[in-house]
Amino acid sequence: MEKLNRLISHARETVPYYRNLPAGELRSLEELKNIPLLEKEVLRENADQLRSSRQGLRPRRKTTGGSTGAAVTLHKSAEGMAKELAATWRGYSWAGIDIGDKQARFWGIPHDKKDRLRAHLIDLVTNRLRFSAFAFSESDFENYISKLEEFNPKYFYGYVSMIRQLAEYIENNNIVFNFRPSAIITTAEVLTQPDRKKIESVFKCKVYNEYGCGEIGTIAHECSSGSLHLTSENIILEIVDESGNSVPPGKQGEIVVTDLVNYSMPLIRYKIKDYGEIAIKSCACGVRLPCLENIYGREYDYLVNSRGEKFHGEFFLYMVENITKTGISFRGVQFVQSPDLSIVVRLVGDDLDKKALSNYFIKNIVEKMNDNVDISVDFVEEIQRESSGKLRVVKRLTDYM
Repeated sequence: MEKLNRLISHARETVPYYRNLPAGELRSLEELKNIPLLEKEVLRENADQLRSSRQGLRPRRKTTGGSTGAAVTLHKSAEGMAKELAATWRGYSWAGIDIGDKQARFWGIPHDKKDRLRAHLIDLVTNRLRFSAFAFSESDFENYISKLEEFNPKYFYGYVSMIRQLAEYIENNNIVFNFRPSAIITTAEVLTQPDRKKIESVFKCKVYNEYGCGEIGTIAHECSSGSLHLTSENIILEIVDESGNSVPPGKQGEIVVTDLVNYSMPLIRYKIKDYGEIAIKSCACGVRLPCLENIYGREYDYLVNSRGEKFHGEFFLYMVENITKTGISFRGVQFVQSPDLSIVVRLVGDDLDKKALSNYFIKNIVEKMNDNVDISVDFVEEIQRESSGKLRVVKRLTDYM
């Protein structure tokens, strides 16, 4: 409550968007419901109004595509980032991982040359070797395994789908390998039981799940008993119904997060477009932090070219992030691939340059996928959500759907 009231006071005094917050301190978390929910669209369209005027916060700028496909740019204070990292490394310690341990990172590689250089330098400093999860084929896997043998990482980190694909390649080709990760940390996608079983079977180690979002950062980490513990010293997580009212533990609803440590751009009651529930029972591991469970509605598909090479959903979101850096703003983006491999890019926005954007996406997709794929760009009023309520930014339709 002390952290929350300090954040609210700071936001009211230094953040234009929050200047009309009720005066006085909240007396209980129940009163948090009196503050309106913050939509992703508001953050995207009113970023300047959400920035604090306070000096000395040393903010870091970050652009994230997010699970809605509309890029969001935010600022996070240095202290907020440090506290987030501290919670992250505590979570990794439950997997037996310490700062500086060798990491094989199955993640995106930025398209922009400057961003690629920066990512490479960060990988070097943090003792990790990056494997592109954007485009991968069997020849890539062969190369990856050779590099893994040489690097011999302590643990894997990255997209569920990519690590599972690697496990299936090793299993299907009866490949004998000498590297032995002690743990695998998965993130960014839903980790299903079949995924977990396959990965653990091939690599002979436990999989630990991580949950978070680009705007907030780390939200929950899995312990040795299999529970996702919330980083509750840094956030307040609520589960709400369709009307925005809080629901009790054990009941599913939409996840709403208040970031208690980011004073550069306070996010209070932020809807991250995911769904889940708070566990009723405490965890057997002894950690007293509450647990999040039954998360659904955040899985990306991958698209393929005619040679069977796979391109992860984040690959296409990087294209969106790059074009938004030029000042173009979207309310929504979606990439859909049909069984005949043709791709439709759906864009939602006002006063868009249709010809320029069509040329941009067609050119970039053809070049990056290295294939003469049939691509069209549609400008639509809105993008339909799935029955779960989730908007799938990238999805591949199959004959059996």
